[in-house]
Amino acid sequence: MGSAKRSSSRCAPAKCCGGKRPDAVSPNARPAAALLIDADNLSPEVAEKAIADLAKRGLMVSVLRAYGSPETLAAAREVLQKHAARVVVNQGKGTTDAALVVDAMDLLHSNGLPDIVAIGSSDGDFAPLAVRLRESGRHVLCYAQGHKADLGVLQRVYAEVIPLAPGKAARAAPAPAPAPAAAPAATSAARKSGRKTTSAAGRKAAAAPAEAPDIASSVWSLLEEIPGFADGEAVELNAVVKKLRDAKAMTRSATAPSFFKKLGLPVELMPARAPNKLRRLDAVA
Repeated sequence: MGSAKRSSSRCAPAKCCGGKRPDAVSPNARPAAALLIDADNLSPEVAEKAIADLAKRGLMVSVLRAYGSPETLAAAREVLQKHAARVVVNQGKGTTDAALVVDAMDLLHSNGLPDIVAIGSSDGDFAPLAVRLRESGRHVLCYAQGHKADLGVLQRVYAEVIPLAPGKAARAAPAPAPAPAAAPAATSAARKSGRKTTSAAGRKAAAAPAEAPDIASSVWSLLEEIPGFADGEAVELNAVVKKLRDAKAMTRSATAPSFFKKLGLPVELMPARAPNKLRRLDAVA
């Protein structure tokens, strides 16, 4: 009798579920992945590149969340809305990391975390989380932004660290704004009097400096002109410094380590002490 009850409680494949098991997976389904983004640490451009890289790997991002302050999340609004990311606003300065970790552990214990987890941050503070997720059997990746990355720590705890830089659109220097036309009244008066007359608006436009180009973008463009740099080869640091100084992108008093650290470009100076080589780190197009 008990045996008959157990048999009747099961789903009959021929009658329900369309002849398939309820948990059957389509052979064309892509493996799932989670991407948890520290928006206070990763720029919107780099966050989008991380999402694109997961897609290139044949993964479906089933869990996509971003954590940060209202200001940083607002700056990334276009990217986050485009990919239907869930946003988590922090509770003040220094609480973004905690929000991400708490959320990750909630997902882990509720069985809502896929086997592949990516953390979008250059911050080594997530190392304990990466270790814990690895212990749960997850394959844990890290998307880090340029020179911010503490690679020594990250490479020890993640299965793979993928350094990323903003895309070419982000590096392009903005076009200078056209000068405003002279006021008609002032031009007419100047013609009548035969004197040069400049309106207040014209004087302000003349005094205002031209829009400064993005220094990081200019430097990156110069670096890409150096043979071997684009392919990830280590190039002579002296040659790099000379090129940047000749192009007026780097002052004579600036040192290479402090200069590149300030720009935050994805490059590595080697060796750490008394560097004489420079190599790019962003391997993802």
